[in-house]
Amino acid sequence: MSDQFRSIHGIVQFPPKEGEANGKPVRNITVRQVGFGPTAVKVSATLWPSHAHVDVAEGDVVTFDGKYTPNKGKNRDGEPVTYHNVSITRISVNGSPADPGVKVESDDNDVEADDTPDEDIPF
Repeated sequence: MSDQFRSIHGIVQFPPKEGEANGKPVRNITVRQVGFGPTAVKVSATLWPSHAHVDVAEGDVVTFDGKYTPNKGKNRDGEPVTYHNVSITRISVNGSPADPGVKVESDDNDVEADDTPDEDIPF
């Protein structure tokens, strides 16, 4: 089987974890790939010392590519699952981090009457 490479775009889900691989210091990130349903998979990615200068944090929007390795296993419930791993060869941190917004305090009694019929609402 020849090497597989993938390009991934998504949001870093957790703070990077420091680790070691092949005797080298690495950082590992988890990115939820852009998509819906089964295509919005979490990808575990390894940043090697060659990318030590790249600042990556939880919430960053990133694009990267590298060698892809699927690992089949079982989840906590014993069901089959595929873990997606990428050894990063190129990465771009895309501008500002994804903004989670601010929860607005509301009072359930602050509902205003709206005379717009439901069928006029496009979604």
